[in-house]
Amino acid sequence: MNHSDPRHFPSRLLDIHDECANVRTFTLEVPPDFAFIPGMWVMVNFADDPKLSRAYSMSSSPLKKGSIEISLNKVGDFSARMFALKPGESVELKGPYGKWHYDDEVEHAVLISGGTGLTPFRSMGRYVLERKLPNKITILYSVKSPDDILYAKDLDAFREAGFKVYVTATRAAGAVWNGPSGRLDIGVITAQVPDWDSAHYYFCGPKSLIDELSGALEAKGVDRENIHREKWGDY
Repeated sequence: MNHSDPRHFPSRLLDIHDECANVRTFTLEVPPDFAFIPGMWVMVNFADDPKLSRAYSMSSSPLKKGSIEISLNKVGDFSARMFALKPGESVELKGPYGKWHYDDEVEHAVLISGGTGLTPFRSMGRYVLERKLPNKITILYSVKSPDDILYAKDLDAFREAGFKVYVTATRAAGAVWNGPSGRLDIGVITAQVPDWDSAHYYFCGPKSLIDELSGALEAKGVDRENIHREKWGDY
């Protein structure tokens, strides 16, 4: 299957588990020949309401065949219906979509996200590890509180594999948290990324975060072609 050839097909929910208080990961069945590049996404809808659909980045490795994982926050009627699903129940998928995705040729990828914007970066990280690629990876991740951190086991595995992983909590007051606090800003980027002027940047998350940080990088002279942006709501 061509990576850019989307198709519409039924899917069964194979597994479901909680990542944190309001985020849940769904394992969905896909055909054995379903293929995607880390960073791509799928549209999800229910058979009884095909016009109502939502886009979700795939958080699993593309090397895993027969299923994909998506992780979503419970924020509205559609996600509430997703949260009510049980293993064995069905949805419909259409995809894959997206031209924003990981490039094996990039020597150093800096993955910057807030909240559930981490989902495609889990896919990228797993892919790099499973393929044993020599590429350098830095993850800069912002959450509201330590309780909102996604994929803690994956982040630990990434650290152990040599990725640089920086997690900051913007509302850490009163929480048991020994890590950095405050928002991601250009100072954090230049401090954590010694080769900041030549690295490639992948952004995923809230539009305000992406606009502010990508603009700051451009203002410091980073080539616009080295800044890859995926804003929520751009679908």
